[in-house]
Amino acid sequence: MRILSFFSLIFLTTSLSLVAEPIWIDGETITPVSENWTFTANGATKSIHVGKGLSSQGYLPPVHGYYEVEFYYKPSQKPIGIYLDRVQEVDILEVNGVKLGQTGKITSDGQYFPNWYYKRLYFIPNHVLKENTSNHLKIEIHFRNQTFQGGIFRRIPVLGNYDKLHEFILLEDGRDFCFIMLFFGIGAYQIFSIVLKRQAKSNFYLLVSTLVFVMWRLPLLNISYTYTDFSFFFWLKVFFTAQTILPVSIFLFSYSLFQNKLFLKERFLVFFLLTIAFLQTWNIELPTRIILLRIWEFSLLIVVFFILRAVIRAAKAKRIEAYFLSFGFLCICIGATFDIIIDVTSGKNIYLTQYGFLVLMILSGVAISYRNAKNESELSILTKDLETRVKERTIELRAKNQDLEQDLFFASQLQSYLLPKNHPNTNGIRIHTTYLPMRQVGGDLYDWVELDENRLIVLISDVAGHGVPAAFVSSMVKVQFRELAKTIHSPKLILEHMNQSLTSLVSKYFITACCALIDTKENTIIFSTAGHPNPILFNKIQNRFEFMNMKGPIIGWRESFTFSEWRHDIQKGDRYFFFTDGVTEARAENKLFGESKILDLLEKGKDKDIKTLSQEIVVQITKYSEAELKDDVTFFFVDIL
Repeated sequence: MRILSFFSLIFLTTSLSLVAEPIWIDGETITPVSENWTFTANGATKSIHVGKGLSSQGYLPPVHGYYEVEFYYKPSQKPIGIYLDRVQEVDILEVNGVKLGQTGKITSDGQYFPNWYYKRLYFIPNHVLKENTSNHLKIEIHFRNQTFQGGIFRRIPVLGNYDKLHEFILLEDGRDFCFIMLFFGIGAYQIFSIVLKRQAKSNFYLLVSTLVFVMWRLPLLNISYTYTDFSFFFWLKVFFTAQTILPVSIFLFSYSLFQNKLFLKERFLVFFLLTIAFLQTWNIELPTRIILLRIWEFSLLIVVFFILRAVIRAAKAKRIEAYFLSFGFLCICIGATFDIIIDVTSGKNIYLTQYGFLVLMILSGVAISYRNAKNESELSILTKDLETRVKERTIELRAKNQDLEQDLFFASQLQSYLLPKNHPNTNGIRIHTTYLPMRQVGGDLYDWVELDENRLIVLISDVAGHGVPAAFVSSMVKVQFRELAKTIHSPKLILEHMNQSLTSLVSKYFITACCALIDTKENTIIFSTAGHPNPILFNKIQNRFEFMNMKGPIIGWRESFTFSEWRHDIQKGDRYFFFTDGVTEARAENKLFGESKILDLLEKGKDKDIKTLSQEIVVQITKYSEAELKDDVTFFFVDIL
């Protein structure tokens, strides 16, 4: 063994002495950045392993330091990003000395605001990167929590195509969201009300378990932080509170399912866990919150003991429910135990408990099948009666459906009349439009108003939703635009007046829009946007495509919203591409068409006329969507002649 250790040491020393191959990245692929990292803290720089906690490598909190690594960049038109997964606890990203992103913060007065759950995906602009030479990546870390691993601890950082990295996060969120919807929408209450008609308490406690599970998983989704205004500390309280209540609801469900009475010791256990959950709702310090978590984890051993004892007793009594569900309870207990062990030892939570819940739900379906088998003869009679009623109802629905189809056809014809048919007579521009509704009618709209021979105001909008309601709202948008453009020639003011007029009318049908004033005499174009996808510009001089960088609130939310304007000089040969999100969000097998594919099509067709290019884009989107659109698709080109 000593000889083996000696040769292993020689091999390791030799390997470390070799010069590692440089890390190359581009916009086409994604590359793990696993070599040559250093960490600087307290003035000392050492080699370090990313993907492992700082505390396991000798850096005990509080720590303020820097991860650093060098990489090479191959030029690419595709967007570049870096994915760090979850980081403990505050991080700041810099590339070549330029700060590009930050999660969590420490204020000037020393207040600490981390965010453990948010997955770090940072965009790296191409202009920051040095082509075909060394680039310096620096990640500043503030690590203060005494019980965590610290730093980049879950996986090796990945550099490369930003869209692919974003898709990866969407897939992870989608997987977790499926679990949430499984427990939220599976109809646990209705299912178990069939199996356990006489046990209302069991139905109630199982429903509570399902809802608590949903609240436990929500803080782990990036969409919870991206699309809500709640702070990390709010979601932290939700996470720990729901996590503490979950075993309580499962415990009460198991006892009520098997009709076991709660004695003093069981009642005390429930009261103790609920007290911890109540304390987690307070605004307490992070170290105190973690101490409560550790106390809860150890108390779970008692919960597991009581649940297993109840299941074993029911199985000995030959209760049918116990035969079907005892294995599910066992899986939950095993998953929770492993979750605690993995959390304490590595911090890389994998949440096996949710799979135990899934097993429990499947076995519940087996129990339902068992009960339904006993009622097969009754169901057969009911089925025959139902078939007769369905035939009668089908005839009625068929007649009503024909009337509805006629109404929809009329609505589609009417909506087509709302869209402009003729090319505008404005000097120096050419426009070509494309409109493909998902259904017979849709919520997308484009329109323009000619102010004089040199000025044209254009509008493109997208109403949330599909079908007749969205089409009706889009017609209101057109009327408002037409009326306002007669007297108001400012895109910003047009959107503000539209927002004030429509907010009280459109209800939940929020509207995104982009309005632009094209002036071929002054050679300018003025933009204003209301939460709409930014237009794409092809600059003839620079010979490249780029997204306009504009932001604005959506229409229909608050009347008090104000909008901004952006002025851009135009030149002969410029091309503008206005579109709705149905273009980039065309889907196939849960993958988006994406902005990168649109940029590729525009780049390849930059020398083609806009009519031909529009037809090619339609073909590619339709082909990608497998001939079935998932959203309205609307876009138009504006060429400066």
